[in-house]
Parts: sequence; structure tokens; C-alpha cells
Amino acid sequence: MTILKNCCRWIILGVIAGLTVLVCTQYYLCWLAQTDIVARFTLAATVIILLCPLLYFLTIAICRYWFYRETPLAEENELPFCTVVVPAYNEGEGVFAALESICRNGYPEDRMEVIAVNDGSIDDTLKWMTLAAEKYPHLIRIINCEKNQGKRAALHRGFHEGRGEFFITIDSDSLLDKDALKSMISPLVRNEKAAAVSGNVKVANTENGIMPPMLDAGFTFAFDFIRSGQSVFGRVFCTPGALSAYRKSALMPVLDEWLTQTFMGKPAGIGEDRALTNLLLREGHDVVMQRNAVIYTNVPECYKGICKMLLRWERSNIRENFDMFKFIFKNFDITDVKRWFMLWTLLQYTLMVMLPVLLIWFSLYNIYATNGRILLSILAMSILWSTIPAAINIQRSSRLVWCSYVYGIFHAFTLFWVIPYAFFTVGNSRWLTRARANSGGKI
Repeated sequence: MTILKNCCRWIILGVIAGLTVLVCTQYYLCWLAQTDIVARFTLAATVIILLCPLLYFLTIAICRYWFYRETPLAEENELPFCTVVVPAYNEGEGVFAALESICRNGYPEDRMEVIAVNDGSIDDTLKWMTLAAEKYPHLIRIINCEKNQGKRAALHRGFHEGRGEFFITIDSDSLLDKDALKSMISPLVRNEKAAAVSGNVKVANTENGIMPPMLDAGFTFAFDFIRSGQSVFGRVFCTPGALSAYRKSALMPVLDEWLTQTFMGKPAGIGEDRALTNLLLREGHDVVMQRNAVIYTNVPECYKGICKMLLRWERSNIRENFDMFKFIFKNFDITDVKRWFMLWTLLQYTLMVMLPVLLIWFSLYNIYATNGRILLSILAMSILWSTIPAAINIQRSSRLVWCSYVYGIFHAFTLFWVIPYAFFTVGNSRWLTRARANSGGKI
């Protein structure tokens, strides 16, 4: 099976290389055939916009497969006292399963506390928290907030009341894989420069329709590939809300600034995970990925839910990209490879925000200017962008490979509007996927 997967991986890599050559060749031939300067510019700009992310992904691939290694599990006697913070709002019975998966994960019970924060839920979340605390009274402590103040405030409360040297944050709709807590703490124990650790998020509800497995294919690309490659430089851009770990000594100095963060003069009600990561990177700390620390979380199962989730993520990314530009050039050391990599990643993330609008406009003009001769290259480009995540997902299952292609087509025709809309509505801080009791789809 391993030999078969390796062969498939090389075949897919060959397809990626072939599609890249085909696209560049066709655009170059159309460029030669044009005399109009605007047409030449749009053709050249399209290829540049395409090649820049491909070059970044190539760098990530080299880092991921040649240099990245998970931190080995710390020995039992090395494990420190840690605090697990679980904020919950309208989670219902799901919070009981999440808390139980934490208490039964195998971390030494005498070196762990679990703080469950009920953020003013209007359903029976508090009841299920209480049942979990009654089952594990030596581990679980409940903080009950009478009014909903948002996830950021709930986490802040848990951080301040926690007694651990390290914090682990877990979403209330997520279930830990075996030894995930030990895996999350190990990089912080073994690497003094590391201030935060990203867990590996996978989709739990993959059997419920076509949407969750498509998102699962995207998660593999985002976590197993992108974050693992960024981890080589200690510059992971986001520690996900579903599963992250923090060093207390690095976290506390930026905690109040994080809590009171504003955007366009209003409290920043979204993007708490990326914002906290940004502050730690600003202070010069390393943020790494622990690929073998796996957690399973629920995602939306309908188109409307996916749109809401993606809108929140994209608004958060646009905001935090803007904030990162405020400090990325301060005290810039030209010999600092990590800072150069962070700048390059930021530029790529910024380009990705503009990519849909630019490619749609350029592609329509290119079709007009070339009398349709560029259509084959546009199709090949679409297949190319789907083949890249397909190559990453081959290690997990053939189903996810096909889901990568389906999601690529689905995204191109039905979700292309999300990023432009997020850009023009970036001031909206509504959570969107927690409007009702027991609504799902957050990370």
C-alpha cells in the first residue's frame, strides 16, 4: 500500500509539473500573438499571480517533507502541570463528550486541571458541564458566565484562573485523538523558544453529506501541509481554536492587549486564534505545529453554513494580515531567515485575498483578447489548483483525493465571492455560526 501511495504521489506531482508547463506555455504563446499592451499585461500578470503561490507551495513542500519532524512525546516525568480551557456557548450535550475525551486522554491526572467556561449559554450546556464535573470532580472546574461575552473573554477568564505552567485550549464540539494532550505539551517542554503549538484539526462528521469530506480535504492541506511547512521556521501563522497550546510566561504579557483588541474602532469579536498568534509572533516567539496531536471537530453540513464559516475566517485573516504589516518591518534584521519567511508568507496571504478578483477580471479579459484561445489554459489552471491539495491528501485516502477536485470545482463556481465580500465587509465581527442553540460549524 505504501509503494502504491508513493507511486500515486509521484504521478500527481508529474501532473502538477505538466499542468504548470502547459499553462505557462499557452499563456506565453498567446502573449507573443498579442500586440495590444493591455492584453499583454493581463496575460503576463495572470502567469505571475499563478506562479508566486506555486513557488511558495514548493518551498512549503520542501520544508514539510525534508525537514519537518513531529516533536517526540515527552517522558512521563517531564510532563508539567497544565490547564485545559474549554469555552462553550450553546453546545448542549456535545460539551460532555468533549470534556470526557480530555479527562480520558491519558495525561497524568495529578498534573492537569480542566476549566470549562460556560459563556452565557441559553440552552442546557451548563447542565452537561455539571454532569461532566460530577463524573470527574478531581479534574473539572466550571466557570459560569451569566451573560455571553464572546469566546475571547471566556478564554481570557480561563487563562487568568488557570494554575498550569502551560495552557491547552480546546473547542467544546471537538474530540481528542489518543495522547493528543501529551503531544501538544511536548514541543513546549523540548523547545524553550516555542511559545505556542498548533494541533492538527480533522473533520469528525465526514459521513454526513458531501460538504464535510470536502472540508476535510482542505483541512489536510491547511494543517498537514501548510502549517507543518511553516513550523520548520517556527512561524506558524495561526494556532487554531479547536486545539492549541501556549506557554504561560509568553502568553500573559500580551493577554490584556489581545482581550481589548479593536478593529475600525469596535471590539474584535472574531479571529481570536489568529490574533493571539500574531501577538506572539510580534514578540519574536516561535509558533510550531505538532502534526501527531489530532483533534476531530464538527463542520457545517450545508452550503449556507460553509459560507458563514468561511466569511468569518476570511474577515479574520484580512484583519490580522493588516495588523501584521504594522510590525513586520519594525527592527527588521536582514540576516533573520525567520523574519524573511514570515514576510514572504504574509505577502502570499495578502495575494490570496486579491487572487479571486484579479483572476476573474484577468481571465475574462484574456478570453476576450485571445478570442477564446486561452480557455484551455484556464481550465488547466483550475485543475492545477485542485491537484495540489489532492497530492497532499493521497497519504490519507483516495476519497479525499477526489474530494479535493470536487471542492476545487465547487469553490470556483459557488464560493469565489466569499473573499471579495469578506474584504468589503471586513468590519463585521459577528460570529455567524453560533446564533442559535446547538448550532455547529466553528473552529
